[in-house]
Amino acid sequence: MKILKVVYDNDSKFILDIVKSIDRKFYLETYNISNYKEKKKALPIMTRQGTKLVPLVVFENENLEEIDVIWSENAPDWKTEIIKKFDELF
Repeated sequence: MKILKVVYDNDSKFILDIVKSIDRKFYLETYNISNYKEKKKALPIMTRQGTKLVPLVVFENENLEEIDVIWSENAPDWKTEIIKKFDELF
């Protein structure tokens, strides 16, 4: 099962609409860093990826290994980039 983890804040909620509109089968985990409890869970993910930028999309395989990531600095067209990564990775 493919897992997509999305880290966002209140200003970048648009990423949830984009991810939900993708026609692929995956498990979605979301973390809103504007919520204190969710931020505590999201910070280790962001630290492992070396970024504080949101939105952050992390791709995991069925072994729960983080295999790729997209964050706001390098992904201007979110939907296209996410679909491209799905096709490359899975």
